[in-house]
Amino acid sequence: MIKFFGQPLKEIKSKTSGKFMFRFDTKGEFITDDPEIIKRATGFFDYLPLKAEPDGERIKTDFVEPVMTITNKNDKHITPKQYKCKKCDFQTDNRGELMAHYKTHKKGK
Repeated sequence: MIKFFGQPLKEIKSKTSGKFMFRFDTKGEFITDDPEIIKRATGFFDYLPLKAEPDGERIKTDFVEPVMTITNKNDKHITPKQYKCKKCDFQTDNRGELMAHYKTHKKGK
């Protein structure tokens, strides 16, 4: 199976006969296992081979991960902001939890 990528909802017609071949879906994707369409479309559209396994009467499709990943050299591990209680050692990354914690101090008086 092959997943082709193109313009969403675009109809693809044969250049020789002008007959309708297929249409991309609303996400701009078209999945097929037709060898004739695969042979003719691979030179014109981006595509990704898919691994399909039978799962009972249905076909289970597992998408292959892209070969290339893009990373930024400046990627840093971002830690969430820590909120600390001014009256004790309590700290959290959620401001609402800190506000609820402050109420426990008021109840203690």
